[in-house]
Amino acid sequence: MGFEVPAALGAQIGMPDTPVWSVAGDGGFQMTMSELATLVENKIPVKFALLNNNCLGMVSQWQDLFYDKSFVETAYTGNPDFVKLAEAYGMFGARVTQESEVLPTIKAAMNEPGPALIDFVIPKEENVYPMIPAGGSIEEQMEEPE
Repeated sequence: MGFEVPAALGAQIGMPDTPVWSVAGDGGFQMTMSELATLVENKIPVKFALLNNNCLGMVSQWQDLFYDKSFVETAYTGNPDFVKLAEAYGMFGARVTQESEVLPTIKAAMNEPGPALIDFVIPKEENVYPMIPAGGSIEEQMEEPE
């Protein structure tokens, strides 16, 4: 968490002819989003898929599944408008709220010569699988319940 932006930047520099996408949550993304300035200034064409659920999703998921739904300090009520943030840095920004918008918006981002950010607004309750339980090992990873 929080390493997405600089990791994607480094991957793109290391493989300049390969499209690089960073898939990040809104909480982790905000920890290093200031590096968007570096991407724009150096014309590094990383694309960002921001999974925006207005919370620290993985932490909230652990609290839901393992700590009796004791949700503590995971909600983000002061998120910025990520599309306006992208535009303020001089890069492509778009928001997706409907499934029908996903593919056209991804195509539009891919057609941008520089960095691009898509703000995918998702439900707070949306969980991520597979996942490793708190204190567990890779052998104990959980699959999505049916």
